[in-house]
Amino acid sequence: MKKTIFKILRFFLKVAVFIYYGLLSIRDDFRTKKYSDVKVKNDFTGGKVMLLALYEKTLLRNDVLELLKEAKKNNVFILAVNTLKLDFENYPKELVDVYIERDNYGRDFGSYKAGMKYFYDNGMEKQCERLLIINDSVFFSKKGLPDFVFNLFNTSREVLGATENSAHSHHLGSFCISVIGDIVRKEKFKSFWNNYKLSNVRPLVIKRGEFALSKTLKGLASSEKHFKSLFDVSFMEKKFKNDQNFFQNYHYYRREGESAWLNRTITSIIAKDEILNSYYKKYLLEENNTVRIGKNINGETVVVPKSIKDVKNPPVDYLGVVKFFGNYNYYDKKHNEQFERRLISFYLDEFTLGSQIHINCLALHHCGLPIIKLDLMFRCVCNMNDVIKLRDQLDESQQEEFMGLMLSRLCGDRFLIGLNRLAYQFGIL
Repeated sequence: MKKTIFKILRFFLKVAVFIYYGLLSIRDDFRTKKYSDVKVKNDFTGGKVMLLALYEKTLLRNDVLELLKEAKKNNVFILAVNTLKLDFENYPKELVDVYIERDNYGRDFGSYKAGMKYFYDNGMEKQCERLLIINDSVFFSKKGLPDFVFNLFNTSREVLGATENSAHSHHLGSFCISVIGDIVRKEKFKSFWNNYKLSNVRPLVIKRGEFALSKTLKGLASSEKHFKSLFDVSFMEKKFKNDQNFFQNYHYYRREGESAWLNRTITSIIAKDEILNSYYKKYLLEENNTVRIGKNINGETVVVPKSIKDVKNPPVDYLGVVKFFGNYNYYDKKHNEQFERRLISFYLDEFTLGSQIHINCLALHHCGLPIIKLDLMFRCVCNMNDVIKLRDQLDESQQEEFMGLMLSRLCGDRFLIGLNRLAYQFGIL
């Protein structure tokens, strides 16, 4: 009874907090001085286009400059929209073809809409071969970035994202979506941007923006195979099967997390699954460190192999599992395949749990995804050890900047207070 009452009260509290932040957004809409100033402008003569939404003050981040340089190497026309202001001497004139500064309202989709308005107002869609929509809510790693940019612009897929998200509704992450020119010229795509209603309330931006954009693009794609992400479940399954070293050491690339999309420990997976635990027991029986000391009929001390009874409930510890993964070898190919397939199925289930770029940040960056969400700590998805391991994967020249950005906002569930903490817990912040 108490639980039911608590759930009802919490529901009404969530509604009240949502209404409060919704009213704040409406107030900000009225108070915000709307402007859209074009600071740098070059003519578009056709080809590939990148719309980049920025939240940068004074000067651009170094990792963002790396993205711009790679885009220029691929002859991409860059349209950047910033909700803060750069110093005049820091305008990226050599790297950005059109640079716009606008009011800070509407989050990333506000900048997307402003950029798409310029795009259509200037007839850029007519000669656009492919459009990449991307924002700086991610850190751009030097490792894998050249191939990543190249693949997003040189693909036969009509709609291609970086990663997917299965939470609430299957969709592509709106922080990075590449679209073929034929779709850009569709009236339905243009209407989406014309009719999009700005808001500062995160759930509304996700619903009206991210979810609705994916739904629109999925409807415009000619088939399901043309609505894909680069780093999807199929990619990971192939990686597990073809890269034995990655498979055997995947325990290291599993995020430990804090509270959001909490992973099961690798030891609990082995301990609780009947089939995997059976393989683990067999491994222990065959290892030298699982023998016991006994006496023969003459009373002499001898080494006696342990029986299955001795390892009926073996302790499953982390170092033991690590050794097990590195040394397992069973009777025949069929048993090896059964074990690998079983373990991979657990890994892939975990891969699809929610936002794939968040949940699988360590593994994906190791596999070549050069973008890392900057809210990993704030969303309580990663703990300090996860972030340190991510940092160590980066090029040494980027490690200090990465840590500064990542640790600027710590876990909201622990460090926010009062109404902001409630709003965070309800997904409003």
